[in-house]
Amino acid sequence: MDCNGSTTQMLSLLFLFLFTILIYIKRSHKHRHGDLSPPQPEHPPSPSPRLPIIGHLHLLTAMPHHALADLARRLGPIFHLQLGQVPTIVISSPRLARLVLKTHDHVFANRPQLIAARYLSFGCSDVTFSSYGPYWRQARRICMTELLGSKRVGSFRQVREEEMARLLGVLRSLSGSEVDMSKIFFGLANDVLCRVAFGKRFVAEGFGEGDKSHLVRVLTETQNLLAGFSVGDFFPRWEWVNWVTGLERRLQNNLVSLRSVCDEIIGDHVKKRERRIISLDADDDREDLLDVLMRVQQEDLEVPITDDNLKALVLDMFVAGTDTTAATLEWTMTELARNPRVMKKAQEEVCRNVPTSDKLGEGHLHDLHYLKAVIKETMRLHPPVPLLVPRESMERCVLDGYEVPARTRVLINAYVLGRDSESWDQPLEFRPERFEGSDIDVKDQDFRFLPFGGGRRGCPGFAFGLRTVETSLAKLLYHFNWAWPPGAKAHGMDLSEIFGLATRKKTPLVLVPTVRQRQEF
Repeated sequence: MDCNGSTTQMLSLLFLFLFTILIYIKRSHKHRHGDLSPPQPEHPPSPSPRLPIIGHLHLLTAMPHHALADLARRLGPIFHLQLGQVPTIVISSPRLARLVLKTHDHVFANRPQLIAARYLSFGCSDVTFSSYGPYWRQARRICMTELLGSKRVGSFRQVREEEMARLLGVLRSLSGSEVDMSKIFFGLANDVLCRVAFGKRFVAEGFGEGDKSHLVRVLTETQNLLAGFSVGDFFPRWEWVNWVTGLERRLQNNLVSLRSVCDEIIGDHVKKRERRIISLDADDDREDLLDVLMRVQQEDLEVPITDDNLKALVLDMFVAGTDTTAATLEWTMTELARNPRVMKKAQEEVCRNVPTSDKLGEGHLHDLHYLKAVIKETMRLHPPVPLLVPRESMERCVLDGYEVPARTRVLINAYVLGRDSESWDQPLEFRPERFEGSDIDVKDQDFRFLPFGGGRRGCPGFAFGLRTVETSLAKLLYHFNWAWPPGAKAHGMDLSEIFGLATRKKTPLVLVPTVRQRQEF
């Protein structure tokens, strides 16, 4: 026998024997003392039952932010839902919102590709739904510098003034009568945003009745299709679901009409620009958002902007701004009418800061601190978007000790944040004084309060929306007194909601305006 071979074999057997003994000792130690290796992250808690195919979809209701608030009370501030084929994490506390929107913002900066957005945002090429990457960064930079910066917001002051003057004239003619203010606010928001985006009123003057109805019908259908949840969004691998429900047919029809309307409006802008060059017509000198984008489109950009991209970007400004502005105005006037003390205090502030010889304008807004507190308090109780636009994780992440796999959808329940008893004293009470002397802003620095979202995917149009809301409310309080219709009881009114692009009142807000005499305050 080869002596060297025998020695090698003996050493191998000895090594295997010692290795086996070490494994046995290690396992015995674990059994006696527990495994001391770092614990693996767990998945967030999840409710029961989880049904085949639909998962937890049966737990959602027509008011999903309410249903998710109830689940948060049972399961805690972070929990997991399987919504059809889509794994979803729901966040319901300021601390966890901070982790998603700030600490791990880079992980959760993507958006899910929702079916309505794929059609009506021309392949998700708007700012709201575009995938995180070079195109989105460029689009957001254009929005912040060219479309929605402070200078551009100020440039649309005349539009806001003209539309408010039109509205005040209508209300004066209805003084002493019952007025559907929900309809009034929706019309105002649509008119302002349509003029700012496209250069024409939503119900446009100077057009034939057929043209008016076509524009309104197409844009209204677009708003409706982008509102709320779609069953197909929970089954992205089953495209036939959208065909069976009829959604795909509606989307295709609306896309054809939307493209036609946009092409017509763009053609009008091209002709206007040609007239301006030829005649130097000063009346055509004001730029709307479409003018700005058409000018930027010609620049040397990192990612070229196609005509479809251009349509998506300007439609995003219109669609995102109308419902949220109308809803904020509607809920603010609702709370003011329900709280006469607050109404009187806000009116007194407006009148005190506008001398008799002056005409109330946007220059007075910076002195209206209490009115701004009223708006913040309204958005705390009635956030215009109670479930922030969903995000999607781009990679695996450990969130507060819990495992969050890549491509997990994330919902942040702003409705719960604004009513959290640990964050707010008497959270269900409407008390604007809580914001007086406070540094809590509408932006995302305080994660107890997120009316415009947060992080790098926060709403870029918050300044424009706030300016419209502040201007409108100041003028309504300055020029009119407000009362409930005869027999109506303020605290017995229906505060139920409709979930959509923004959460609005289910029943219209009906009030009686009367022209106010200047000497009343």
